[in-house]
Formats: sequence, structure tokens, C-alpha cells
Amino acid sequence: MNVNKRQDWEWPENGHDQQGIAKIVASISSPYEQEIPPFCYPGTTLPKGVLGRAKSLLAKQINAIGSHTHIEIDDNGNLKFQDGEGGFEVVQRMEAEAIWMLASVIGGTPATTEGYFCGGGTEANIEGLWIGRQYLRQCPDPNNRGIVALATPLQHFSISQALEMLDFGEPQWLHCVHCSKDHLFTPDHRGCGLNLVGMNERGEMDIGSLQEIVNQKIHEGFRRFLIIATAGTTVLGSIDPIEAISNFIDRNTTQDVRFYLHVDASFGGFTIPFCNINAPKIGFNVPNVMSVTIDGDKMGRLPYPAGVFLCRKDLMRLVARRVQYVRGHDHDTVSGSRSCLSPVLARYLFQAEGQNGQRKYVQQCLETRNELVRLIKENANLNWIKIMPYSPHVNFAPMVIDIEGGEIPKQILEHGILQPYHLRSDYFPKNTLDPLSCPLIVYKICIMPHTIPFIKRFVSDLDLADQEWKKAHQ
Repeated sequence: MNVNKRQDWEWPENGHDQQGIAKIVASISSPYEQEIPPFCYPGTTLPKGVLGRAKSLLAKQINAIGSHTHIEIDDNGNLKFQDGEGGFEVVQRMEAEAIWMLASVIGGTPATTEGYFCGGGTEANIEGLWIGRQYLRQCPDPNNRGIVALATPLQHFSISQALEMLDFGEPQWLHCVHCSKDHLFTPDHRGCGLNLVGMNERGEMDIGSLQEIVNQKIHEGFRRFLIIATAGTTVLGSIDPIEAISNFIDRNTTQDVRFYLHVDASFGGFTIPFCNINAPKIGFNVPNVMSVTIDGDKMGRLPYPAGVFLCRKDLMRLVARRVQYVRGHDHDTVSGSRSCLSPVLARYLFQAEGQNGQRKYVQQCLETRNELVRLIKENANLNWIKIMPYSPHVNFAPMVIDIEGGEIPKQILEHGILQPYHLRSDYFPKNTLDPLSCPLIVYKICIMPHTIPFIKRFVSDLDLADQEWKKAHQ
């Protein structure tokens, strides 16, 4: 479509031929439908049987405004829903049931958990940190120092974005003269807001480093701490030691020193609880976890956006606002009006396939990831590829691919043989205990069902890309 033509961008005075317009819509393609699907995009596609139901929902104009997990439970265990915006009651209950189904695999029940579907993991993180801020504002701050937020360098960008939006502070990422990358982190000059915690070699938060920073901040007069743990980082798929962090909170909480623990399980939330091997606890089965982000448009096979926010009972009231023209409840979400599409399809999918269906789906991805790692390690021609530490519970195969200068040349990545794979990279500190150390370039390989038929071709193309680059630069 030529968007330079005036009629393509100007709203016409009179309607055009609908058949021609429909052809333009039909011509929209997805990278997941290409000959080689992307290996670095974390999204999954809907099961084909669900698509028809999605189309019928779009025409019903159902507003999922508000949150619908605020309930009372009578002596017989029956749920009594609070009134929501009228006319949408069926969808409201379906969303609440889908929320509780998710909560049930991470230690929650209708009596202990509330939440809502929202516009992606980014929004769910904003909601969680917003509630965390309000929760900690109820705690003493005798020195008026503010709140310290603690996360590893592998925290998702939405964490620092949310913290700045919520006025925690204004940190900076500065240019490094040694490696020419913008990786040097400087906290807010007041010491509040985001502070980075060191990691181990697997990219997991180091409890010793956490203790050191908290001790220093207490010495500086801070008394309120918001810890953000990640369950499935976007670089390695690593899982922060959430139970150990909870134990740390127990050891360090005093009458004056308080903590709030938010878990960003945007990627791992649909994989970790469904592994066939013993998986770490990431949710409300850990005592000090207060809120959790999960993202259904990643390994949940739901349409964009399908973020899910979950928290312990009554925490959402901390951000509630009375809206006179919305019937029956306070407004306590970031979203306002929301689509019903993802929660309704989630409930349908969860009920149709059960936990066993999700386990089979996850296990297939994990086994294929292991096969990809084996193929690369056994290929002597690929000894210039380093497989980074990866979690057995998350379907990532992170790699350092050193064709030239520690990364893949742009000519190959964007215009050459590897272009169809849409490979994406991120930073990982060479000295994991020092978040400011110069980073490695790590490629984030996600193994999804749509990539499974292509892993042997991917290995072959990596080898071919290296050979062609060397020939061209002899």
C-alpha cells in the first residue's frame, strides 16, 4: 500500500468501495506466517479452534471496565460477586474465573487473590509498582528519604519505566567510553528509586549483593524497599530466587524497615508452573510475594494484549478511585475500559485443555530448546557460539554469537541469511556481581511451537552465515 497517496491517509468525505478496502485488510501479514518464523519474538499464536470465537466477540462491544475479583464467600463456600458496570456480568465472571485459574497454579484462591486482564505485562508491572508504592507509603519514613526499588540489570524495561512514571526517581543510563555502549547506570541523585542488584553467573539475583545494598541504604536513612524479582528474564530466561528473597525479607523486616515484593513473571508465568521437573515457586505460595505479573500473549497463546495482574486480597483498594458514573465499585485499574477478548478466550482455553494441555505445550518447547542446544554444541563448525546459562523451566536458548566483534554483523542480521529469524540481542554484564561492568551481547532465542520445525535449518544457516562472512572479508 502506497501511503504517500493522499487518499490513503486522509479521511474521505464519502465512503469508498468496501471490497477494495477489505482487500487491503486481508493483505496484512504476520511474521509468524512467513517461510521462516521469528526466533526472538516471544509471542505465540492462538489455537485455530479459538479464532472463530474471537471474531464473534469483537462485534458485541463488551466493556470489561473495572476489576471483578472482589467477592465475599459465604459459609457454604459460595462466591458473592460485587456489582460491576451493568450489562456485562457474564464476561465479568468469566474474567474473574480465568484470573483464579491462573492464581491456582501459583498458590492463590478466590479468597486470597484479586486481579484483572490488561494491556500487556508492561501495564501489569505499572499496576503492581503503583500498589507497591501506596503500600509502602503507609509505612514509617522518619528520615523522609523515599522508597528504594531493587532489581537486577536484567529487569524488564517496563520496570524502570513504571518507576519513573510513579515518581520514584530519575536514574540515567550513561555511555561507556570503554565499550561504546550505554550501559552505565546512575541512580537518582537522592539515592531513592531504582538501584541495581548483582547476580550470579546464571543471571539470578544474588542475595549477598541484595543484603549489601539494603544495609547501605539503611545506613543512609532509607526504611522502605520495593523488591522486583523476575521469573523469566528477557535475556537468559533466568529466575530470581524468589523464596530466598522472601526469607531475606523475613530476616530484615523490623518495626521501621518494610518491604514489598513484586514478581514480574511476564514470560515465565505460563511456563514455570507447568514444567514436568521440580519448578521454583514464583507466586502466592511464597509468603512475602504481594503481586505478580503474567503475560498471556507470550506462552499463553492469547491475542495481544493479554497481560494479567494478580495480587493478594484487598491490595487493589490502595489505588482505588470512586467514579460516580461507574456502577457498583471503585475504579482500581490502570486501564479504564478494557477489551473482553483475552479473558474470555483465556477461560475457554484453560477449560478446554486443562493444565495437562499447557504442560504438553510447555514440555514440547523445552525439549526442542534442549535439542537446539545439543545440535549447536555437537557441531564443531559452531565452536564460536557460546550457549549461555539457561533455566530448565523457561524455553530460552540464550547465545553469544561472535561472527565479528562479539556479535552478528548488521549486514547478515538485517539483510543477509539470518534476517528471516529476526534475531534480537540484549546486554549481560561480564562481571555479574558488578551491574556496571561492560556487557556481552546475548541473543535471545525463544523456542516456540512455530519455530520447532526450523531449528536444524537455523543451525545450518548460522554455519553458512559465518562461512559467507569470512569469505567476503578474507
